[in-house]
Amino acid sequence: MNYRATVITGAFVLVAIISLNSFTQTKAKAVVLDDYDGKLLFTTHCSTCHMLPDPASLTKTIWQSHVLPVMASRMGIIYPGYDPLAGLSIEERAVVAKNHIIPDEPAMNDADWRKLTKYVVDNAPDSVTVDESRYNRNSPLTQFKRNDVELDSSKPSLITALKYNTDTKTLWIGDFYNQALNWQYGKGVTKTIKTASPPVDFDFYKGDTYLTDIGKLYPTELNSGAYIKLNSADEGTPLTEPLHRPVSSVIDDLNGDGVPEIVMCSFGNKIGALSLFKQDKNGKYTEQVLLPLPGAIKCFVKDMDGDGKKDIVAMFSQGDESVYIFYQKDNLKFKAKRVLRFPPNYGTTDMVLVDYNHDGLTDIVTVHGDNADYSNILKAYHGIRININEGNNGFKEKFFYPIYGVTKVLAEDFDQDGDIDFAASAFFPEFGKLVDESFIYLENKDTNAYRFKSYTLKSDVPIKTFTLEKADIDGDGDMDIITGNFSHNPGPIPKALEDKLKNAKFGLSIFINQLNPRSLAH
Repeated sequence: MNYRATVITGAFVLVAIISLNSFTQTKAKAVVLDDYDGKLLFTTHCSTCHMLPDPASLTKTIWQSHVLPVMASRMGIIYPGYDPLAGLSIEERAVVAKNHIIPDEPAMNDADWRKLTKYVVDNAPDSVTVDESRYNRNSPLTQFKRNDVELDSSKPSLITALKYNTDTKTLWIGDFYNQALNWQYGKGVTKTIKTASPPVDFDFYKGDTYLTDIGKLYPTELNSGAYIKLNSADEGTPLTEPLHRPVSSVIDDLNGDGVPEIVMCSFGNKIGALSLFKQDKNGKYTEQVLLPLPGAIKCFVKDMDGDGKKDIVAMFSQGDESVYIFYQKDNLKFKAKRVLRFPPNYGTTDMVLVDYNHDGLTDIVTVHGDNADYSNILKAYHGIRININEGNNGFKEKFFYPIYGVTKVLAEDFDQDGDIDFAASAFFPEFGKLVDESFIYLENKDTNAYRFKSYTLKSDVPIKTFTLEKADIDGDGDMDIITGNFSHNPGPIPKALEDKLKNAKFGLSIFINQLNPRSLAH
């Protein structure tokens, strides 16, 4: 169901925050199940469109005041005083109606709905508490030295995208103020490009630069985003028709004919899609929808089955939180397979592809921690999951590392000892004793045993970022980590911390790897 908020105040811009939840549901017929108890009703109806959540995963108050009203609307049951279309324009309401987001008829009668809700609320806890075992699990971070970097006069800092171009040794930065900045180590900002809306992704292909502009920051059913190719004068040309809140993209030649295709995650709102844009004989890009689901948030192009053809791996972060692989069978014809699925309250936000165990197969590391939704409470199931490729299109979760509100992850052999380490950022950490877990480094101590040592860095102004990038930024042979400060918070945060974040002058926090001696000189 749609468990995340449809409206967030402030600058809700980035790939991870854009997971405001909703999903498309076809018209449902009324079903009378008088003989079913609440558990069976819950199991039957709430596993139709997504993985079944555990009633104990949210508190009674969250279920009653936030989740159940939204869930009911998706079943054609409208709570008194609750308008599921609040804030939508006439045009957007028409889109919702056309796609049958809210069924014309209720999916069950009032008596059965009462049974369902009673089962959920009876099995939900009254409250949740902090896992105090996490208070002492982190060691001081010494492998990286944090350098805060001021970018320009735009305040507060609201960075929406980071991507490093290794060919030009340039960091591309997108921000809320409709800008794309070029930044280089030792030089600072070398160029500022005005954009129509906040850039949320960058692609580099054969010497050219491409921008993904989100369009509307807030949830919308209107198409106002763009995929733009920059020319030598940094002027942009849109390559597609207007897009529905695009957030992640890849440009690549998928079929080897010398002509690149565009893979686009249009996150959307209540509707959205993963699409492939192909060039016709006139050079115009036309859209092929691969999967018409909202919440498409991350995509990669990679040969996942070893047949020599480039496949597409895509993550969806709305109600049916999933990872799909689109296997290319023949000349841009794909067969989709869902390889991972998560409950709708997990808050799925990010993934990376990596051969974690060095067996020649690509594994999928997923991140779950979005808390900008109806259920803004600490969640023990937020964290990083390592899903191992077992062959034959099968993936199995082998390791879970819990981090409250984690939103981004990097996988890299940061200490150059031959195994995969992780760096992660949490936009929604526990803002008390665990606030420094807004940035955490996991050093791999035993690959087969999945044993990691965790490190954090205490600071007066903690990391607050939706963006995480890795690059040898200082050219000394080891991998550094870059975060972009995004000072706005869509949920509750201590006032003193909020003031510090808004008044912070820096736009970037760069964690300089101290592994090689040259790093020590900077």
